[in-house]
Amino acid sequence: MQAATAEHRHMLILKVLAQEGACRVSDMARRFTLSEMTLRRDLQEMHDAGLLKRVHGGALPLGRDTEFGVRIQEGSSQKQQIGAAAVGLIQDGWSIYLDAGTTSMEVARAILQGLANVKRLAIVTNGINIAAELVGRTPYDIYAIGGEIYATGVSAVGPMTLAQVANFHFDLFFMGARGVDAEVGWTNTNHLETQVKHAVMERSRQVCAIVDSNKWGQRALVSVVPFGAVTHWVCDAQLPQDARDAAKAQGVALVLAGD
Repeated sequence: MQAATAEHRHMLILKVLAQEGACRVSDMARRFTLSEMTLRRDLQEMHDAGLLKRVHGGALPLGRDTEFGVRIQEGSSQKQQIGAAAVGLIQDGWSIYLDAGTTSMEVARAILQGLANVKRLAIVTNGINIAAELVGRTPYDIYAIGGEIYATGVSAVGPMTLAQVANFHFDLFFMGARGVDAEVGWTNTNHLETQVKHAVMERSRQVCAIVDSNKWGQRALVSVVPFGAVTHWVCDAQLPQDARDAAKAQGVALVLAGD
């Protein structure tokens, strides 16, 4: 197998991903008698070409949801900057909804650092670990939405969740997404979580996408809303110019963290 061309190796990798749903560098090296260095290079090339999702130690097929613990390490500094900038939109007396997700966790952690001039605030979330992060550590009111637990996202989903969301009204929804472009809009990997996003959006005055620049140009499996359906987008300063132009053209207020 050492003499296999890069194209042949890439076909083998895609076959393993299709059959097994993931691949590890160490396992592939043993299976195909290849060096781990060669496989890492192949996986990075395929990631750059949009053929798969590179993760620590291996790869996942595009569109497959990754564990919360893996995602929170991806672009962590960007997400922290986004979280710190996003809380600047919160006003006293508001009710806000924190989407389940890794960037929402950074918004929650930024809230814990203190919000100037915000004495009263209601925070609602279906993110189980986000509620746990906040409870008992902030003077604000915390509401945890329950339901069936989607383990990968550490979130509550399903009919019970949707019924509880219907009891609330929100001033601001901090919404995460796994992909975004001007043509297809905001996309996600899980349809159950997307149902919750839709329900929250219907009851929100403003919707703020908290999505880092790495997601620009990516399209995940499930459509959430068109690009211009959000009122704000908080992103890191590495956002390319075409994305900035698209936000301006469609009336999305862009906040660049760390700019």
